[in-house]
Amino acid sequence: MASGSRLTHGRLHLLLSLISLVVVLVSVNRKHGATLAPVADNGFLRWVELNNMVLGLCTVVLYHRVAVHLTNAAPRPRRGSDAALGIFFVVGAYLYALSLGDHEITNYLHGRFCSATSSAQCRVVAFNDDVFSDLLFLAGFTALNVTIMLTQVLHPSTRPLRPLDNGLIVVNALFVGAAITANLAFEKAGFDPFVVAATAVLAVILLARAPRQPMLRYYAVAYTGGVVATALATAL
Repeated sequence: MASGSRLTHGRLHLLLSLISLVVVLVSVNRKHGATLAPVADNGFLRWVELNNMVLGLCTVVLYHRVAVHLTNAAPRPRRGSDAALGIFFVVGAYLYALSLGDHEITNYLHGRFCSATSSAQCRVVAFNDDVFSDLLFLAGFTALNVTIMLTQVLHPSTRPLRPLDNGLIVVNALFVGAAITANLAFEKAGFDPFVVAATAVLAVILLARAPRQPMLRYYAVAYTGGVVATALATAL
């Protein structure tokens, strides 16, 4: 078999493919009408909000497995940095979970009880839905992704990236890039574009310093592609 048809990062591709699957499920969950049904007879949330919380948990678990894989796969891991990276990951996971808990509940309450009124209570709900939870999400999700990139930098892989590896990395990165574009170009942006652009710049800088590291290629393609596609979508 030709060397270009072999994989040298099979486990990593599996984890990235599962992340792509979660991205697809999040989109289906948000767009499919069946998820708008209430979870219980008392009107406790809708399936769309509950599913998003479960998918958020899946995201954190998969990111953790990626970080563990990068650490264990490195031939000469730098163990001294693991404690700081672990703390940073936990902080990111906490903020990310906090954002989902705040957003999914207040988004449901906002749509159900406050769509036709602007009372003081509803203004508080709207602020949590549109502003505070978004800031928490940006902080948490960015911390998780930066942790993965720094883990790759501090635990570099010496395995070669063959053409099939590069192709799978690009394909999985495009799923994330599409999700970034959907959120930035077709949703309320807020601070999101600046944070995403800063993350893209960081990914490109790290990739330029370590061009053979798979996760740095993944993030550079995903975030740069998302930013460029967003710019094109908003310009048209």
